[in-house]
Amino acid sequence: MTLSKKELEKEFYIRVPKARKINPFFRAIFEFMYKAHLSARPGKKVLNIFASKDFSGNREEIYKEKFFNECEYDDIDFWEDNFIYKGNKSTQKLSLPFSDNVLDVLVTTKYIMEHISEPKKAVEEFSRVLKPGGEAFVVAAHVRRQHQKPYDYFRYTEFVLEKLFKEAGFKEVNIGYTNGAMATFAEYAYFFQRGLGAPKFVERIFDFAHYWIVQPVFFFLDRFDNGYGRDLTQYFLVHAKKNE
Repeated sequence: MTLSKKELEKEFYIRVPKARKINPFFRAIFEFMYKAHLSARPGKKVLNIFASKDFSGNREEIYKEKFFNECEYDDIDFWEDNFIYKGNKSTQKLSLPFSDNVLDVLVTTKYIMEHISEPKKAVEEFSRVLKPGGEAFVVAAHVRRQHQKPYDYFRYTEFVLEKLFKEAGFKEVNIGYTNGAMATFAEYAYFFQRGLGAPKFVERIFDFAHYWIVQPVFFFLDRFDNGYGRDLTQYFLVHAKKNE
């Protein structure tokens, strides 16, 4: 059953862990995935790339069941710099186990790009498996703390993303962003207070204040960003169409 945008939005905020409507990051991610949903018309072949081993797989079912439920849906895991399909690692590093020109839409609902050691090769794989005219919806980190060590390799500017995708055979490359500077500052305020080494009860007070005071204030201020804060966004959102 096809859901309206309002119904999908409701499901998104209920089922995606930590999603809050006041958070510009999640608002941008929803709009991006809704755009992918519109492109993935009934009968289209869709591949979702995510990483389940860091528990982000907990949010993937909503895409399978709600966003792409009328499509020929498949998914592939990514962990420790390799694709894992149905429990098996790719026989060749960073190779997708699919034939050429078989997919209509490719999405990365987990933000894996920073964990790929050879992004040029990965983007070329995205292009290879997509049909001519197929679309990729890829999320790439720009300002993000180190994580999943030691498998954390890159942060991307919008300019290198455009270069990577165009060189891989994508003719239309549109790049959006998730948030302005104030929302990024709110994210790093959390990491700052976590790094203070405060007693647990003090840490819980900080967490409460961050969730109910710091985040709402900074997210509200982020609404006034006129695009200048794009340079400090957490993620860029790449919508690219393969050459026909």
